[in-house]
Amino acid sequence: MTDPRPDAPPEGARAVIAYLCPLAVGGPPLDLAIQRRAASACAGGEGLGEPEWFEDHDPAQRTAFGAAVDHLDAIVDGVAIVPTLAVLGATAVEQAWRLLGLMYVGGRVVFADGRLPEAALRAARSDRPDEERRRERAREGMRRRALRAEVLGRPPFGYAVEGRTLVPHPKEARVVERIFALYLDEDEGIRRIAGQLNRDGIKTRRGGPWSAGSVRTVLRNPAYIGLYRRLGVAVPKAHAALVPAPRFHEVQRRLDDRRTSARVQQRHRYLLAGLVRCGYCGNRIIGARRAAPGGETVLYRCESATNLGRCRYGSRRADELEALVRGELVRATEPLPVAVHAAGTEDDADGRRERAERQIARMLERWESGEWGWTELVRRAGPVAETLVEAERPAPEGADIDAAGARERLVQEWDALPFAERRRLLQAAVAEVVVTDDAVRVTRRR
Repeated sequence: MTDPRPDAPPEGARAVIAYLCPLAVGGPPLDLAIQRRAASACAGGEGLGEPEWFEDHDPAQRTAFGAAVDHLDAIVDGVAIVPTLAVLGATAVEQAWRLLGLMYVGGRVVFADGRLPEAALRAARSDRPDEERRRERAREGMRRRALRAEVLGRPPFGYAVEGRTLVPHPKEARVVERIFALYLDEDEGIRRIAGQLNRDGIKTRRGGPWSAGSVRTVLRNPAYIGLYRRLGVAVPKAHAALVPAPRFHEVQRRLDDRRTSARVQQRHRYLLAGLVRCGYCGNRIIGARRAAPGGETVLYRCESATNLGRCRYGSRRADELEALVRGELVRATEPLPVAVHAAGTEDDADGRRERAERQIARMLERWESGEWGWTELVRRAGPVAETLVEAERPAPEGADIDAAGARERLVQEWDALPFAERRRLLQAAVAEVVVTDDAVRVTRRR
């Protein structure tokens, strides 16, 4: 099985790091020398020893931050010391996703100013300037409406809106009842429930197929016991319940019991993430982990099969599929076929970053409203934060290497390449990998 912590640091690398970046806004300048003294004193006070230093000299070019995240990702139970939250970004959203990115890779973040991460982020959100708070002023009026249990936005699946109040939807309400019955009475898992709904031709509110996530959203939604909750306001018995409260709470208990851990899990980085497509249904092949007697098995699975329960492709071990892709690159005596897809543009990257930051902002609002707890925020926002960390990391020297040059380096240096460089070269050389049970087809970029 592949090493679950690629790019493991060299022997003797410290499990505690310190990240520094000059801060010149929001108060007196906080230069690197001051930050270093504060971080060193914090490490000593916490009994952590001398940290490994990651220092950025330009807030607009945070190359050291990406390296710090990679270092933490490769260490079990690492600790990151940061002088103060403001060091992580110029806006509250930017500070949030960098903090969440550090925490998501399994690191414990300690601020040298003495604040806990949750308290520091709450304070930053509260103190953000007017231009970041304009939306909040409009939301105050919405909160007053929520106190009267007046429906704001789209009703949850299973309900319609009449006179600003939720009422059961004749058809959707029966689907909600069936989901709870399948989970509670027939002990079906959420993926199997999604598969049954899809096989029966039942659509979601948007007319799409059910996934494990959409089933879980139904099972977790307290609206079905008559509780209206929005923008930090909770009104009990605001509308007709679809599920008796004892049944709903038993479902919550079972869902909680089935979680493998209450803490944020150390996640695996997948070398082929975003490159692999299922040859049967056309959907993405995604990374997954499965418990095994000797530990965890790392897999690539079809997203349709995993989340929708409706594709015949099963899964393949990560080390096996990565070896097959490597083999295709090595044995190609002629240039690989060119993918028909156009290469991405800089505008595409900017758009993806903006969408990810908006997603983080919405998640922060759900946390501030009380809908999510701190652990839930880190768990849900962590993967989005990771994509933002990845997107801002500048390419190493030689980034303008062409597809043929990238393939040549992969063939010659595969085993010696660090994980991040190997992945960068794969993205430069390979447009997509299409897999079926008995074939792997690799196409190169234009």
